[in-house]
Amino acid sequence: MDLFLSPRHNQSSAAIESAAKEVGWNVHRLTNWRVPESYHASASGITAYGEPLFVAAIADALDLALIEPTFSWLSNLPAQYLKRKVELTTLGEARRLNMKTFAKPADDKCFAAKVYESGAAIEASQLLPKTSPVILSDVVDWELECRYFVLERKVMCSSPYSFDGELIDDSFVESDNNVNERSIFIESLLEDETVPLPPACVVDIGLIRGKGWAVVEANPAFGAGIYQCEPARVLPVLARSLVLRRDLSPSDHPWVLERTE
Repeated sequence: MDLFLSPRHNQSSAAIESAAKEVGWNVHRLTNWRVPESYHASASGITAYGEPLFVAAIADALDLALIEPTFSWLSNLPAQYLKRKVELTTLGEARRLNMKTFAKPADDKCFAAKVYESGAAIEASQLLPKTSPVILSDVVDWELECRYFVLERKVMCSSPYSFDGELIDDSFVESDNNVNERSIFIESLLEDETVPLPPACVVDIGLIRGKGWAVVEANPAFGAGIYQCEPARVLPVLARSLVLRRDLSPSDHPWVLERTE
């Protein structure tokens, strides 16, 4: 397997790089966003990890398709997995909202994902198209948030990453009760055949005070921080996150988002 890594070093990419080398992957830590002209693809496959725009550039150069959740995936979940109102809309419509809301861009990080006093307060450039997809949700109090790397609806590894809105590190001690409860919740989601899911992705879940466990969001695996997840367990998820376009299966196609410039 050939793995392309972004020039930008961080704790997650360093861990991925080390784990990939240990299992014999060919690791290419690039100095820019261009695939070297001398590169010859490995017969065992190609994947990439880093900022989403970097991964997209590598995919374009090598005719790879990105496997990722659709913009509407979260808002289409059954209510028992959300425990709050979630809506997919456009930036133009979101700006009309006259109440406090949590807003985040559905595609890329073109403005800060956070609670806004009103839609007019969304900190997005005026140059951003009004049709840009935006996810709105009720303001809730997340006590604990956890990340799951998922492959073919099976948990590969997981890690808590936020407590009371603050990032946590490996010194954080999670209660056995929380571990058991979140395991039950994620398994119920993954076993629910009415919930479509990409073959590879990350699913974040959290504990809402006064309401219980709920899905925070889902994201592509190729750009997700691994926190305290075991890097070797993340690798198979990354390997499934990019597919040569000629090798796409019918079940892959719904998870390939065709973007326009």
